[in-house]
Amino acid sequence: MKREVVGFSKMADEILKKQLAEAPFFFASPNTSMLGVGIEQAFNQAIPFSELASHATQMLEKAKTEDNDNPVLFAAVPFDENTPTKFFIPEKLYVSSSTRERKKESQSQNKATVISPPTGNDYKQGVSTLLNLFDTTELSKVVLSRSVRIATDKSIDQNALLKNLLSINSSGYTFCANIGDNAKLMGASPELLLAKKGAHVISNPLAGSRPKSQDATDNQQSCTSLLDTQKDLNEHSFVVEEVEKVLSRYCHNLFTPMVPSVIETETMLHLSTVLEGQADDPNTNSLQIAADLHPTPAVCGFPRQSAYQAIREIETFERGYFTGMIGWCDARGNGEWVVTIRCAEVNQHEMCIYAGAGIVNESSPQSELDETGAKMGTILKAAGIKIDDLLTA
Repeated sequence: MKREVVGFSKMADEILKKQLAEAPFFFASPNTSMLGVGIEQAFNQAIPFSELASHATQMLEKAKTEDNDNPVLFAAVPFDENTPTKFFIPEKLYVSSSTRERKKESQSQNKATVISPPTGNDYKQGVSTLLNLFDTTELSKVVLSRSVRIATDKSIDQNALLKNLLSINSSGYTFCANIGDNAKLMGASPELLLAKKGAHVISNPLAGSRPKSQDATDNQQSCTSLLDTQKDLNEHSFVVEEVEKVLSRYCHNLFTPMVPSVIETETMLHLSTVLEGQADDPNTNSLQIAADLHPTPAVCGFPRQSAYQAIREIETFERGYFTGMIGWCDARGNGEWVVTIRCAEVNQHEMCIYAGAGIVNESSPQSELDETGAKMGTILKAAGIKIDDLLTA
């Protein structure tokens, strides 16, 4: 695998424009953008999450050369391990500093129609079903998601979509990956599952949310409400406690803040906690820790297996790579893995958009539906798609 460092303007204006359609993988953190071109090695089959790291390590060892003893592997890991995991080691890797300080790509409005269920009423009925289950089972939280498949009048400009996602997601992670049948998985995730740089390990789970307003006063009130509402604090604590439990198996000097803070994205406000520690074994592959964390209660629920079962019974579609994890690792164990949210499967004239909300005992069906609509707004706005009548469809 050849690696080339380029300027951010060249990455944004030349390389992405020419290569994105055929490139297997693009991934951007707040400071770095990476585009893999060509495929040196690929893996595409279902695999137990417990075996992800060992298989990735084998591929990385095989990819080492005298000129490059630290190749990079990209991966899209599904929500359910019965869905194929996709690994790519590119023939060439372009790397640049952040391409985010760029203007949004102007797009004309692209009209769309909904072409598949479930409907908003279906989703609210699912929330009601869960509320009943909380009274009769051990379940404390379930993340219930919905999908909306739309057809667009005009072709979707994937380059423009990616640039817009980058520009509105300055503190998050933006990705574009081939997932087959001319489909790209594209999104802008605010949630860092696991990053490892040398021995330093960090995770930033998010849970507890409010739609973001255009009014600063309303947003301040929402922030205050998030930090003072027991329903949101409980939802967040389920996630943080589970992440802390897993990280403690791999890390020492682990620090977890006592209370959460609030972060904001283009469309949402979230309760956030940043956990940091030092890996007991600096050679541990970042994917091994990430796979042990996945899926956290932020995208599945608590207890995990009971939540999985409830999701299978209530959701009427396959999540695929939504609420999975996406990212990269190198042969030295470094890597970044983010939760695959605020995303869509994108074809030339179709998009399937996903969003979920954490359901706990105090949840309101209408409020949770509204939350999923606000989350879907991130990628719909970036694509220039009229959204008013789609989010509650």
